Amino acid sequence: MHLLSCRLQRVRQHLDLQLTFGRQLTLIGGVNESGKSTLVEALHKTLFLRSTATGRGVEELRSRTHGGLPEIELCFAANGERWSLRKRFAGAGGTCQLSNQQGQALSGPAAEEELARLLGLEGPIEGRRIAQLPERWAHLWVRQGDSGFNPLEGKPESYDYERLLQQLQSKTDLGTLQSSLDRQVVEQLQQRLGQLFTPTGRIKAGSPLAQVIQKEQDCLAQLNEARQQLRELEQAMERLGTIAERLRTIDQELRPGLLRERELEQQQQLLQAELEPVLLQRNTLEQQQKQRQELERTQQEQRKEQLLLQQQLAESDEHQKLRTTQRRQDEQQIAAAQEQLQTLRLRQEAIRQRIALQQLRRERQQLESHQQEMNRLQSEASRLKQTLAELPPIDAEQVRGFRRAEQAAAQAEARLEAMATSIEVLQSNQVIQLAGEAIQPGERRQLNSISDLQVGDGVRLRVSPGGGESLPQAQAQLEHCRKECQLLAQRLGAANSEAAETIEQQRRSLERDLINLRNAAKAIPWSGLSERLNALLPRQHELEQTIAQDSQEGLPEDATALEGLDGELRQAIQQQGTALDRQQQHQQQQRQQEETQARQLEERRNRLEQLGGSLAMLNARLQQESQGESPEAVAERLKRLEQQLLERRAALTAIDSERKRLQHQRPGSLGAAQRLEQLDQEKEQLLNERGQNEQLCASLGAQNPTAQLELAQARWENAQLDRRNQEREAQALQLLQEHFHQAQAELANRYSEPLCSALNPYLEVLLNTGPERALLEFNPKHGFQQLQLLQDTQAYAFAQLSGGMREQLSGALRLAMAEVLMGAYDGALPLVFDDAFTNTDRQRLAQLQAMLHRGMEQGIQLILLSCHPEDYQDVLNWAKKKPLESLEGASGVEVNLSR
Repeated sequence: MHLLSCRLQRVRQHLDLQLTFGRQLTLIGGVNESGKSTLVEALHKTLFLRSTATGRGVEELRSRTHGGLPEIELCFAANGERWSLRKRFAGAGGTCQLSNQQGQALSGPAAEEELARLLGLEGPIEGRRIAQLPERWAHLWVRQGDSGFNPLEGKPESYDYERLLQQLQSKTDLGTLQSSLDRQVVEQLQQRLGQLFTPTGRIKAGSPLAQVIQKEQDCLAQLNEARQQLRELEQAMERLGTIAERLRTIDQELRPGLLRERELEQQQQLLQAELEPVLLQRNTLEQQQKQRQELERTQQEQRKEQLLLQQQLAESDEHQKLRTTQRRQDEQQIAAAQEQLQTLRLRQEAIRQRIALQQLRRERQQLESHQQEMNRLQSEASRLKQTLAELPPIDAEQVRGFRRAEQAAAQAEARLEAMATSIEVLQSNQVIQLAGEAIQPGERRQLNSISDLQVGDGVRLRVSPGGGESLPQAQAQLEHCRKECQLLAQRLGAANSEAAETIEQQRRSLERDLINLRNAAKAIPWSGLSERLNALLPRQHELEQTIAQDSQEGLPEDATALEGLDGELRQAIQQQGTALDRQQQHQQQQRQQEETQARQLEERRNRLEQLGGSLAMLNARLQQESQGESPEAVAERLKRLEQQLLERRAALTAIDSERKRLQHQRPGSLGAAQRLEQLDQEKEQLLNERGQNEQLCASLGAQNPTAQLELAQARWENAQLDRRNQEREAQALQLLQEHFHQAQAELANRYSEPLCSALNPYLEVLLNTGPERALLEFNPKHGFQQLQLLQDTQAYAFAQLSGGMREQLSGALRLAMAEVLMGAYDGALPLVFDDAFTNTDRQRLAQLQAMLHRGMEQGIQLILLSCHPEDYQDVLNWAKKKPLESLEGASGVEVNLSR
């Protein structure tokens, strides 16, 4: 099967694109966004996508610039016949037409099914299964960006696994890898195991094995439930006996002792209540005594503090007078220093103004000099440009071309003169005519062509110059060279190459001078030159007016003297400023000390006032205290209260002893009332619990728990037996499948050799090394795996290779697979590479073309799409020279989508 031609209408940027495919090679070039990948995608979808498909797959084909629906026509050869396929993608209204030269014409679903049969597929891709589209012929259709992928890493269906396996089996003498009986066994094993397990090895939900496992778990849950019910019944009956025994104990406990203990507790509470007022009175009297003593102690301490503060205030007043006098002297000194510093600064400012004025004058002179030089350079550059514009635009290459044309004309003229014949009349008494024109004695003619020579009336000669047929060619060559020289002379405006060279040298000299002028102009800070010069003038006038109004006298005009005087003033100002700073710092410290002392003085005066008020209050409270009871009366009252406390505490001690004796006779640490209440609550709770347990025993005993337990035990054991039987059957199936796959794998490894044998010649051409370069493994269940490249006795996995080597190895593998598969497709297959070798270096390009050359020799139809078609010109030239057995089409075709 190979492609013949195609036509794309209203497919993305292609309004109407027609091209013919070469039998060996079709090279399609074009810049990015010229529609190369669009062409590849359109052809792929035409072959494998149903015309009535909807969704993203069809929307990607529609044009946004050309109205109408995408329509694609594709001609291809398959099964020894020429087929024409036409698809119009319009959603539900899409059409498909398929016909051949024998008159067979199909449309609609019948055409789609026949197309799938010709391509060796089950059927076309529906729109909802668009994700499966890239898997169709993924080993033959290399999309842009996918060239570095290993085609064997995909699903086996993506690289035509079944047909590849059949073709490989036909190339070996080891028999069939999988017979029909083997396939039936594998399918039955897979079907049986698929009913039991998921693809990941888990037990499948709803399978017989899952059902028996679930049944076993249900029976085990019923067994545990029966055990739990029997256990609950036994526990409820045991609890009823415990409750009855506890109720008897509560009724037999001694209640009279508890009543006596409660009476003692009430008496104790009454005595405790009588004891509280006595304690309160005693505490109140003790508090009054403590307060009076505390007031007297505080009064003494405050009087001492008052005397000390009065002495400190007197001393502070004397110190304040001395500090005021010293502060006035310091302020006078600081004012004099500031005045002197201001005088120095004014003189320094006058000096700096004069220095700035001199600097402005120098800068103005420099800017004016730059401006004059810039004007001169611009004038010179304008003159050079004018002179350069007057000369014809001639460069060195044009001069060399002119000289080559003159040399060619001279060579043609010399060649013509070498072949021409010369005739010279020395003396004659008759009229001599050459080609009907008279020749006088002493005249010489040169013949460049066959001419008739007549001497008198009776003699006529035919003169033929040398060179034969080459003479007209030499004349034509001379005329051509002279015309070319004339055209060059007119175009360049020079009579000959020497004049053109003189003009070119003049232009070169002028351009060099112009470049020198530009370099000289770059050295001048011309940017904003006029603006800076204009900005200097107001500043200069302002400084001159300021200096004229200045009252400073005796200042020198010399710049050096001014700078020296400025340095002296700067040093003097610095020294004066340092001294003034020290004085101001000292003054600031004195002020801070005065403020601190003033705050302390104010605090002492406030404290003295507080002490006066506090002492007055203390005296008033002490006088108030002395008007009440005397200290002796208070002490007598305290004595009587202590006696009452002793008597009541003794009665409480006696009651407490008797209570402890009664509590010792009965267990527990609670009071009698609390204990009685506790026993009543416990009895009520026990009665409720007895009723609940009696009800539970009645419900659990409605059926025979022991019989239910034995029945559940029997059901669980039967479920266990069913589960073990199902597991043994599943394990037997898995073991059988494992042994079957192991036996297949041992034989299957030999079937990777034909594919490696087809791959290694391509790698030998590509790498220019030994033949055994590719390593490959085969698994009957998962297909071909573990593609490796052997380099210097070291095997490298496909993922370990560089980007360029992955592209090249993937391309060699695809060529080998296409070569093996051609037998199943009428001896030909198309292999499409869409910018597939972008990472391949230039040094490997020749070997890559040799690898493609070998693929074409084996009968593979290559379709190369590239942004650099010039890289494949050698292999294209070989394909164009390759003769075809059929008269239809060409062996090699080149298409440029950029034109």
